[in-house]
This record gives sequence, C-alpha cells and structure tokens, in this order.
Amino acid sequence: MVMHESGVNYQNLIRDLAEIYPFDVDEVVLVELIANALDAKPTRISIDFDPHKRILIVTDNGKGMTVSDFEQYHDFAAGLKTRGTGIGFAGVGAKISFNIATRVITETYSESFTGGSNWYLQSKKKLVWEDIQPKHLHKHGTRVEVMFSQNAILTYSSTEDLIKLIKRHYLPLLDMKYLELYERLGYYCSDLKFIVNGQVITPGKLIEDFNLEKVREFFPQKAGKRIGYGILGLASAEYPLGVNICGVLLCTLGKVIKADLFNQFPGSVGSHILGVVEIPGFAEFLTTAKTDFIRRSRHRKFESLYNPVRQEFRSWLEKLGIQSSEISGTNEAIKLERELKKLLDDIPELSEFFGFRTRKTILQPDNSGLIKAKEQEGTEVTFPDGEGEKGKGSGPFDEGEQPGQVLTEDKKNGAKPAKPISRVSRRGPKITFVEVLDRNDLAWVDGNNVVINSGHPSYVKVRSDATARRLHNLFSIASAVQRFMATESEIKELMFIDKMMAAWGKKK
Repeated sequence: MVMHESGVNYQNLIRDLAEIYPFDVDEVVLVELIANALDAKPTRISIDFDPHKRILIVTDNGKGMTVSDFEQYHDFAAGLKTRGTGIGFAGVGAKISFNIATRVITETYSESFTGGSNWYLQSKKKLVWEDIQPKHLHKHGTRVEVMFSQNAILTYSSTEDLIKLIKRHYLPLLDMKYLELYERLGYYCSDLKFIVNGQVITPGKLIEDFNLEKVREFFPQKAGKRIGYGILGLASAEYPLGVNICGVLLCTLGKVIKADLFNQFPGSVGSHILGVVEIPGFAEFLTTAKTDFIRRSRHRKFESLYNPVRQEFRSWLEKLGIQSSEISGTNEAIKLERELKKLLDDIPELSEFFGFRTRKTILQPDNSGLIKAKEQEGTEVTFPDGEGEKGKGSGPFDEGEQPGQVLTEDKKNGAKPAKPISRVSRRGPKITFVEVLDRNDLAWVDGNNVVINSGHPSYVKVRSDATARRLHNLFSIASAVQRFMATESEIKELMFIDKMMAAWGKKK
C-alpha cells in the first residue's frame, strides 16, 4: 500500500482557510463538499449524517475525478480553481475538515480513473493518506466520508438541520423553475435532487414554499441582453431562511453567495423580504470563501451585473411604497462631487471607480408618446450607442448640473407627451446622504455613488462647522472607497477608522 504525506504545514493552512468563512467549520465542510459534487454535473447528491458515529458522507453520481483531479484534491500546495469555472475548489471541504476531523475516506470513479484514499492524522503534526480501492462506488461518481473527532462541536445533527443548511446555501436548486433554467444553460440537469438521510428533497416552487406576496419576477439585463433571472417577494414569516438572513439572495451557478439589501432600509418589512437572483457571471468575482464578491480593479464589469439587480430591487420597494431614504442633489453634495471630479485625473483609483458609462432611460418629446412629462432645469448631454456625434451635443439630454432643459415624468401636471428611449452617459461621482443612527460606517459605496452617513456621531459633531464638515465628508468618502476596493482580509481592519471616529463623535 502506497503511503503519501502532506508535505506542507497543513495545520496553519487549514486554520487560515477556515477563518475566511463567516460560518462554523462543520458547515463549511458540508457546503464545500456539495459544491465539489455540483461541479461534477450530477443528477443526485446524497448527504448522510450519523450523529452517534459523527460521520458525514456526501455522495454524487457525477463524472468523477481524473488522475489530475485526484492529485490536486490531496495537494495542499495546489492552487484554487480558476474563478468562473465552478463554485467548488479542489478538496477544500476535505482539507478544512481536518480542523475538526481525524479521517477522510474518498472514493471516485470516472471514465479514465478509479481510485480512493484513506486520509488521516498519523500524529498531531503528521497528515498522511493511503491509496485504496473503492468499496461503495460501482459507477461514475465520488463519495467522501468525513469522520469528525469526538470533541468537535457540531452545529447539525438531524435531517432537518441538514435541509436548512442546503436551503441556506443552495436554495435555487430546490426550485423547478431555476433548475429548468440551469439545464437550458448547460450547468445542471433539471432532474437534480438532494437526498438527505434517505429522504428525497423534491424541488418545488419558492413562491409557494415561502408564501411569497407582492411577487416580482424579472430578467436582469446588460446591454439589452438577459444576464440572469430573479424573484422578489415578501414571505409570510420573518427571516424565512433563519435568524438574520433576509433580503435578496445573490446566487451564481445555484450557490447563494450573500444576502443583500443594497443599502436600503425597508423598515419593518425588511425581515420578510426574500429574493433569489441567479447571475452566472458573478462566478468570475467570487472571493475564496465564495461568500462575497471581489470588485477591486474590476468595478466596472462587476457593476454591469450588479446594478441591474439593485435598480430592480429599488423599483420593487418603491412599488411597495418604500422610498429610498437617501438625499442627493443638495448644495453640499454637489460641491463634494465637483471637488472629486477635480481629483479624477490625479488619483487613478478614483478615476477607475467613478469614471465609467452607464445606461439609463431618457424621455424624448414625441406627440404619440403615452408618458406625461414636464421640462426641468439642469442637463448634461448623453449619447445613443452607435448614433450621434460624441462631443457635439448630439442626442437627448439627461439630468445634470449644467443649464438647460430636460423632460422628466410628471403624471399629474405633465403637459408634454414623451416616450422613453435608452441612452448611455458618462457619469462622475455622485454623493448622497442618509441618516442611519445604528451603523458605524462613516460612508459606504452603493454602485457609482458614495453614501455619507449623516447619522454618524462624528458627522453630527462637526455639522455646524462648514469647513470641518467638508473635511469630514472627504475623509469619509476616501474611507468608503478604500474599504470597497480592499481585499476580504483587509475589510475588517479598515473598519477601525469608522469605529474610532464614532467613539470620538460621542465624546463631548
């Protein structure tokens, strides 16, 4: 029997890997094993857990591993999968499990390879694995058996616990409409099913399963092309997926990446909001833990996917009668925007962050138009794609800071007929203010905007002094942009500034 030894300092590596996840290690193990199974294109994923023996087994009937896959599965020095190619990283679930497990037995069966390994702790500092022949697999697939240590703290023990975790992390895969979409896109079979401790979880309809009301179904678009599919609704119960989980679940390839309220504050209905939005393109922006997105240096491309969902969510909230609490267009905001525009050429990070083109709907005068509109002062020129002469004022006008007239919708008093057309404009930085008393952030990024927290104690302390307030706002903007462009490991440390300023603001 061939013996292999993990040659790197595995203890530090698996500890560091586990720390980047925002949930418990046993949950990480389950989520990652399912992710690897999904990347193998199965039709069945079986999850079995014996709370007495403390053994977790995840089995799929996917394509199985190749020799190369099998080697990377055990290699702690191997790189993670290229972003955008899947939602699982080679062997991460099994590797991380050794924080709380003593043994992992793996079997795999593919077109080109059949093999297995008995991976275990030979001593506290020595992790080894032996080649074995599969005993349980007789056709294509992979089976991973994790034996948790007796002193490990486990957060699940029952079938119900496991099903809740599957819903929390893979909810779209439990809905028939999403499964049909995945099959059309070539990701998964519409017949994909989870089997938990022998119980088949039959996919249903999210709208019915969570008793959603005020439902909106939509297809986010980029440059006129659909980039995903989403559902927004209000669940009958608070926090339908568990404590403190609410909002729009942003998903890619069936995996829930994060819940997002897009910096909106919907009040008492917030805990009832449940949205599910699948954007396959998000796979290119996943952090290592796949619980957030990497936006640094790729902000423009990410925003082209993220912003359509944000705008749909805001529109839906407005339909519910919930208006955005942000205030923009004030003299203070306009002055700050002008100051930032002066800096765009000198600070590349600001130029990359703010200086890009966005698409929006503009009203154009038309006697046959069904929209009632009125003229409003303050315009800037926008240009249609493939038409007009850029730089010569060709095309309809959009709202802006310069003198001129623009049409805006006015259902009650509008006297001019108009119709909507889609145009692209180049935007500079936009500053808005919102008062959020229970949030430590000085400011935060929302798309192409920076939202300054006028409820922050330090803002309240300096608001009567115009010069101090201007400096405070510029400092807050810099803090928000820096945090937005930071890596996932840097973000928590950067919040120290906001906390310190909050403490200063509270002191008399």
